[in-house]
Amino acid sequence: MAWTRQPQEQEGSYFFSGQFYATRATAHELTSAEILWIYNDVRAFAQEKNGIDYLQVYTNEQGHKLFFIDQLNKEMIENGEFNEEDNHCTLMWAHEY
Repeated sequence: MAWTRQPQEQEGSYFFSGQFYATRATAHELTSAEILWIYNDVRAFAQEKNGIDYLQVYTNEQGHKLFFIDQLNKEMIENGEFNEEDNHCTLMWAHEY
């Protein structure tokens, strides 16, 4: 299944650099290769843009939609007000949101 990252709706300073999680449903229904491709794609995009929106949307040719959500942006991480475990990103089906 081929996934396409959709244009982001706004700019941001999120890097998807924390612990990575996939919901049980996405981990069950997607291949490991698909999950790894999406994870690597969003990380590369964040580096290229020097930060992106907290919500990245991926779709496929069947019309399925995934949300990839980051919890902390660069400023939140650098200010030290959050614990290490607060820095995580989650891949989920849009209907799980």
